[in-house]
Formats: sequence, C-alpha cells, structure tokens
Amino acid sequence: MEDKRTECSFKEKCYRKNPHHFKEYKHPHLNILMVAFPDFQVDNDPGGIGIQNLREQLKIFADIEKTFKSDKNPKTETNTIPNKAAISRNVQENVARISEDIIKNGVGQSSKRSASPENSSNGCKKLKSDEKERKSRVLQKIENSHPFNFFLNKVKDNPDTHKSEHSIYLTDLLHPSLGKLKSSLQINFMVELDWLLMNYEATKNSDKPLVILYGAEDPQLAPDNLPSNVTAVRIKPKYPFGTHHTKMMVLVYDDGSVRVAVHTSNLIASDWENRTQGLWVSPRCDKLSGNSGAMSGDSETKFKSSLLRYLQYYEVSAVQQFIDAISLVDMSAVNVFFVASVPGSHKDADVYKWGHKALSKILKQNVSEEAKKWTVKMQCSSIGSLGQTPDVWLEGELARSMSYYAGPSGAFPASGKVELVYPSHEDVINSYDGPLGGGCLPYSKQTHSKQPWLWDHMYRWRAESSERTRAMPHIKTYTRIDPDHQKMAFFLLTSANLSKAAWGNMNKQGNSCLIMSYEAGVLFLPKYVTGEEFFSITEFRNWNGKGFPLHYDLPVTKYSGKDKPWLYDFLLQ
Repeated sequence: MEDKRTECSFKEKCYRKNPHHFKEYKHPHLNILMVAFPDFQVDNDPGGIGIQNLREQLKIFADIEKTFKSDKNPKTETNTIPNKAAISRNVQENVARISEDIIKNGVGQSSKRSASPENSSNGCKKLKSDEKERKSRVLQKIENSHPFNFFLNKVKDNPDTHKSEHSIYLTDLLHPSLGKLKSSLQINFMVELDWLLMNYEATKNSDKPLVILYGAEDPQLAPDNLPSNVTAVRIKPKYPFGTHHTKMMVLVYDDGSVRVAVHTSNLIASDWENRTQGLWVSPRCDKLSGNSGAMSGDSETKFKSSLLRYLQYYEVSAVQQFIDAISLVDMSAVNVFFVASVPGSHKDADVYKWGHKALSKILKQNVSEEAKKWTVKMQCSSIGSLGQTPDVWLEGELARSMSYYAGPSGAFPASGKVELVYPSHEDVINSYDGPLGGGCLPYSKQTHSKQPWLWDHMYRWRAESSERTRAMPHIKTYTRIDPDHQKMAFFLLTSANLSKAAWGNMNKQGNSCLIMSYEAGVLFLPKYVTGEEFFSITEFRNWNGKGFPLHYDLPVTKYSGKDKPWLYDFLLQ
C-alpha cells in the first residue's frame, strides 16, 4: 500500500493504540523507535504516555507499518539509524513544542486535511489562519446558533462536517474565546483520561481545576493516577441495571460566569470521531448583581432550579463549588427545559420531578391539542427490555407520557403509533467504520428475541439531512411531528436510551416510579424558543436560523422484510 498519510500533529505525545489511527497517520518517532528497539522494550518515555503504553503502542504500530511501502531507500535508512541517546534527545526536543503547536495549528478551524476534525483524538491538523480569526469563528459559531444552540459533532471521515457552522468538537467548547476557564465539571459515563486531558492541554487549560463524575469503572481514574488539579468520583447507582449515564459539562469562567453543555458523547476518542452526537450549548450566563438571591436569575423554563436540583442529588462535596457558581449566575436567557433522571423509587409529588413523568407534566402544560394524534418518533442507540407487548411499557407508559398535550380538563393523550429510528444491520455494515460502527449500539440478540413485536416499529437510520447516514447515531432524541413532516411539537435531546432503567417504570398503583439510572437532557418547546405554537422543520445541513434543524431524514424509512436491527452480538462472534 502506498503511503499517503499525513503526520499526526501530537507527534511523540500521541498515546493512541487504535490500529485505525496508525493506518491514517504517520508517526516518524515510532519508526525510529521501531528500528532502535526491535524487541519493543523502549527504556525511556519522553512523550509522557507511560513506558508500558509506549511499548504496546509500538507493537501495534509495527504491524500496521508492514502494510505500507517505504518511499525511502532501505540502505539510506539503515545507515542513518541514530543511537538511543540521539533518539531520546530528538524526542524530548519535539515534545517541548507540542503544546504550543496544538494551539497554533489545531484549535477551532477546519484544515486542508479534511479527514479529521480539529484536534480530534487523532490530533492531526495543520491550520493556517491567525489566532484572533480562529477565536472569533468559534465564538461566532456558538452565538450564531441562537435560538436553538443545537449542534452535532464533527465527523472524522466526512470533510463537509468540519466546515459546517453547526458542527463542533470538544476543543471548541474549551476554546479561550468562549471565556477564560477557571474550573470545570465533566459528568459522564465513560472517560478516557489521557484523551480528555489532551483536549484540555490543546486549549491551554491543563492546569485548571477539573472535577469528573463518571460511571464506568476505570483504574486510570483512581486518585493515584490523577494530576493534582483533577478530582474524579465514580458514581455507582444503587440498582444492578442502573448506570451513571448523564453526559454534561459545567464550565466556570474567571469572571464567575457559567456555561453549560448537555450532550450525548462519552469522553472517549471514538465517540467524537465517526459517530453522530448531539450537543446543546448554553449562552454564557453572567453573575447576578450583588443584591440578587441565590435562586433568582431563573428562566421561564426553570432550567436553573432543575439543574441545581439534579446536581444536589449527587451529594458529592466536589460538586458543591459548581452548585455555588450556578446559584450566583443569571440563567434567565436559557430557553430549554432540563429533564433528568436519578435513581430511586420516586413517590407522590416527586414522581413528576424525574424521568418520563417529569416530561409528561411539561408537555401537558405546553403542547397544542392539534398535535394529539401525531406520531411519537424515538431515536436512540440502545434498547432495553420493553415487555412482551408494546402496551406494557413502550406505548402504554413512555409514549403516553410523550403524547400529552394541553387539552380540555380531563383530556387524555392519544397514544399514537411509535416510530423508532434505529440502525439496521446493513446501516452499520455500510458505516464509515464498518461493523465496528456498531460498537456504540449495544442492543443484544437475547433482548430482541423477547420482543419481536418491536420490529414493526423500527425505521432505518437515514441522515442525509445532516450528511451523517454513515456516522452511526449515538445521539438520542424524541419528538412529535405532523403527518406532512412540516411541524414539530417538541424536541428532546438526551442521554436516555429506550429503557425502563433510564426513563422509569410506574408501579400498578400509579403513585411511584422506579428509575435506575442517571440521565440528563434538554427539551425544546416552540413557545419558549421561537414564541410560536410549533417548530417548522428544516434540514440540519441547510439551517439558516429558521426552523428546527432536524438531523435525520423525513419521512423515516420503514424496515423492509429483509431488514433486521443491528445486534451487538455480531461483534462478539
């Protein structure tokens, strides 16, 4: 194979061990080490990624390099092999300039090398414009997203998404032009610490206090492995089928202002590469005047009080500083509702604070009666056990809550048919990453075999609207759209997949709802966002400020007789 790769701009500090990364980018320092250490037993770690990591990385790299033709003369290469001391000096000299190179060449702008988003986990970009232009573009991108503030992530293998004004990457959210970061809170399920810190370093925020709440067990996040400015706390739900699944960040700036982002991505490299993810980014919320009370500065949607109630539920001391910071800012400009789930058997009035019952209460007060017969469209990346028939929970409980409207006294919601957008097996096979694209879609054969009725509700993943048909969806959204596909009653972006653990399951008496997981999302209602009765709908890629920028295609495409849902078991064979 002819080697047409460009060089990874993280150079010696690149910690990646994914074979796909080495197939796409050159790593000259590893070429040198591979020759000098044919047994892979490197004895120094100038890049700071760990000796053992470097050795493992070198083994993987060596296998990949066999597939590429060298464009150098073998004899010349052999004659110029440096000794170990020279290698060490060369690597250390390059590492000293890496952080500055990342800021200078890798933040906030697309590059000529269009196969990777800026500062992605691949970190392989060369950018040209001066820093002021880059900063203004990042800030303008956030400001121009009003009133929806809704983004998708950049997709590594889709160059058009890198240029889009409505696609962002993690480093965009940490960019200095959005505010000088004082501290930050990252709430998530899975975290790759090295990758996360690389993004902080790339934006010159590596020394700022960082608190991480995470769910998936990871020895890398043990206290002994953390830098002095990083605190990580694992949140363990009290139920065996529950997870700490929320994906959110709170950014506190040096002037006391705050920005919140609610999204669907794990803090791992692969989630920000060839998958479709959704993000809502708040405006920058300034500090209240000195005489304002801690609970003032809320919006009509009660976003601030809902967010504070959620954060207080953790009872984690490291989170208190962020609760305090949020309490002191003005969030009156936030136009979405914060809809969350927390573990517990919520009773009586508390039933309407969390999960699908919280959503139903908001919809019942705000959705026009005209929408009462519209279909509920659900789009997710994982499916739980839903019962033997659709009326057990999917239609009888979750869709019912999503079908509420502000009708006459005593009006009941029309259940409506549920349309579930979930990738078929063929959709995944044809994705950018092939079968590996299904790694974020953990629906199992065992679960599906118990609910064959669900097939009749399933629709394929088609997203030409956002140019992401081949980027498998890790995004989760729920909405109601009229039969002509012109109007939308609401739109919910959330971490919650299609499961009882995420949304809650009511008891037979109807006065208690059992939720097992932590989830968080934002609800867009026309009344508060645009001042209209309904959202008009536009394609995401063509959004110009008018209409809601829907990321998948309408009308949705029904599974045909030969189609079957993607099942994660295919990767385990």
